Amino acid sequence: MPKLIIPRSNEKEKAIFEKLNIQLIESLSVEEFENTVINYLNTHNVLNLATCKNNEPRSTSLEYFNNGLIVYVLSEGGGKIANLKANSKVCYTIHDPYDTMQDYFGAIGLQVWGTASFFKKNDNPEKAADIMTYSRSAEALKKHGLEQAASTVNFNVITIEPEKIKYLDLRQGFRNVTWAK
Repeated sequence: MPKLIIPRSNEKEKAIFEKLNIQLIESLSVEEFENTVINYLNTHNVLNLATCKNNEPRSTSLEYFNNGLIVYVLSEGGGKIANLKANSKVCYTIHDPYDTMQDYFGAIGLQVWGTASFFKKNDNPEKAADIMTYSRSAEALKKHGLEQAASTVNFNVITIEPEKIKYLDLRQGFRNVTWAK
């Protein structure tokens, strides 16, 4: 059963946030937090995936799609796959752009630590097809007339299962609220 860690503010911090009309969340159910994160995942499509092999980290910006808290990435291969073969532990971030000059406390972002697994589409076409039902890729390929070309690519399907999630959106009261499995 996942648990939530909701940071507590001291009196000075509470006074500052109150002046800025920021009401920090003090209580939240796991289900409410998960729904907030799922909504965030559903409204974005690019993450920065960090992998590591031989103490050499690598971060790659990738398009993703999700089913609940589980995230999927399609990849032709490359350094990230080599890294995942050596070390399945990953971290990814997603964030909104913001301007500190407009709103210093306007940062919104998600950081997720987890374990990644992957397989080649042709090694398990049924599973790949099932996972693809969560993606808008098929619709986009059809729109651009690329269905035939895409069907010939034996891409990797990366699945990321979260172990820890940290979410920040001060304007909505989330001050690094953390979910842990």
